[in-house]
Amino acid sequence: MLKKNILDRYDKTEDGKYIIAFRTESYKALFNEYDFSSSFTNRDLKEDFVEYLIDCVEEIGRKNKFVIKAHLPEREKSEKVEKRLTEGLKNYFYYLIRLAKKEIRHITTKIVFNFALSIGLLIVIFFASKNREESSSVLFMIFSEGLYVAIWVLMWPVFSDFLFDLRGEIKKIKFYRRIIDSEFDITYYSE
Repeated sequence: MLKKNILDRYDKTEDGKYIIAFRTESYKALFNEYDFSSSFTNRDLKEDFVEYLIDCVEEIGRKNKFVIKAHLPEREKSEKVEKRLTEGLKNYFYYLIRLAKKEIRHITTKIVFNFALSIGLLIVIFFASKNREESSSVLFMIFSEGLYVAIWVLMWPVFSDFLFDLRGEIKKIKFYRRIIDSEFDITYYSE
C-alpha cells in the first residue's frame, strides 16, 4: 500500500511508464560548475541532481519502466543542448559503472588473495601434521591451532565479500544501466 502511494506521486506516459520530471533554469545548472573547462559530455553531474534521479528510480522500483523528462527554458532550445544534456547524463552513469567495475576488481583480487593464502596455510598444516611424531609437543599443537584460526580469519572476508560486497556492486551496475537505457525526453517552457 505504501509503495502504491509513493508511485501515485509520479505522472505516467500514455504507455504506462512513470515520469521522473525535473525543471531547471539552465541545463548547465545540472552539471558541476568546477569543471566547465572540460568537454561537456564528460562533466560531473551535480550531486543533488544525481541523488534525486537515484531516489526516484529506487521509488519507482525494478519492475516499473520510467522516462526521465527535463523541462528547460525555451531560450536553450537546440539540438546541441539536447545532445549535450543526454550525453552528459549517460556518460556520468557510465562513469559510475566504471567505478563499480573497478571496485569489483578490487574485491575479486582480495578474495583470490585471501583464498590462496588460506589454501597455502592449509597445505602447511597438512604437511606439518603428516611429518610430526606421535608424541607431538604442546608448541606444535598451539602452532597448528593458530594456523587454523588464521585460515578462518582469512576465509571470513572471502565469504563476506563474495556474498555481500560483490553482489552489491553488481546490483549498482544493473541499476546504473537501467538509468542509461531509459528514455530521456526534453521539453521547453517559456519564461
